[in-house]
Amino acid sequence: MMRTAILAATALTCAACGQSAPAGPRVFFVSPADGASVQSPVHLEFGAENFQIAAVPPGTVTETRPALGHHHVAIDADCLPTGTAIPRAAPWVHFGDGKNVIEMQLPPGKHRLTLQVGDDLHRTIEGLCSTITVNVTQ
Repeated sequence: MMRTAILAATALTCAACGQSAPAGPRVFFVSPADGASVQSPVHLEFGAENFQIAAVPPGTVTETRPALGHHHVAIDADCLPTGTAIPRAAPWVHFGDGKNVIEMQLPPGKHRLTLQVGDDLHRTIEGLCSTITVNVTQ
């Protein structure tokens, strides 16, 4: 009971001074912006907050490391359900090396770009997916 009262008081104090409690983990596109008109090759850059992005360990991986993952991006695909193994084929590109940038050739037209984090076994992690739309002009 006392702990609940302390947490409530802390939340009210933070709200009063303009601070907010830390948000949960999320992934996002640093660039391009949602709705942007771009030219191919398209520079994609990904970001993560409150979650650590790391390369998959070398060798045969049989277990996942908690609270670690790596980026995957798909063209014209939706977020996969939590716990789903991300296919190692089109439309998905894996970033098992831990990188967060790529220059990607895209045909002209409107495209959905989906960024999804996978664990060391390439399984999706709850809440770590983001989709934007871009228009490729050339």
